Amino acid sequence: DVGAAANVRLSFEDNMDVQATDYRVEIPLTYGWANKQIKFGYWHVSSHLGDEFIVANPGVDRVNYAKDSFVFGYSHYYNDWLRFYGEVSWAFWSDVAEPLECQFGFDYAPRCPTGICGAPFVAANVNLREEVNFGGNFVVQAGWSWRSDESGGLFRVGLHYYNGESSQRTFFDQFEQQVGIATWYDF
Repeated sequence: DVGAAANVRLSFEDNMDVQATDYRVEIPLTYGWANKQIKFGYWHVSSHLGDEFIVANPGVDRVNYAKDSFVFGYSHYYNDWLRFYGEVSWAFWSDVAEPLECQFGFDYAPRCPTGICGAPFVAANVNLREEVNFGGNFVVQAGWSWRSDESGGLFRVGLHYYNGESSQRTFFDQFEQQVGIATWYDF
C-alpha cells in the first residue's frame, strides 16, 4: 500500500490564512486473513508553519517537527460490526519529535453491505506520543454509514470530537478541543 496526505490548518478568523501543513507519506505492507489484519511499514511526517502565520506572528519560533518511523499494527474483528486495533511506531530518525508513538481504539461499523438505508457507526481512538510524556489525544466519531460491498469503501457522515494535544504536529504541545460535522470515505 501507499498513502500520502497534506493536512492543512486554515485560520477562519484571518481570511483562511495557512497556519501550518503536515505532510505524511506511508508505505505499509498489509495482510488480512479471516477476521484479523496486520501491517508493517514505514511512515514519514514533517510539519511546516504557513507563510501567512509567520508574517502575522513576528518572532514565532519555527518548530522543525519531523520523523521517519517504522510502524506495526494489528486489528481484530470481534464480529461483523466491532473491530479493535492497536499500532506502535518507533522513529529511527526525528527532529523535535520523540521516537515512540502508539494508538489504539475500536470502531463499530458495518463490515457487510448496508444497502441504501445505511447503518449507525461509532469509533474511538487514543493516540499517545512520547514528546508530550505519553499524553496525546482522544477522538470520538459517531453517525451514519453506508458500505456498498465487502471489499468496497465505507462512506460516513457524522459528528467528530477531539480532545488533547494538537494533531497539527507544528503545535504538538498545545492543548485543543474540536467539535465538528464531517464526512469520511474509507477505502
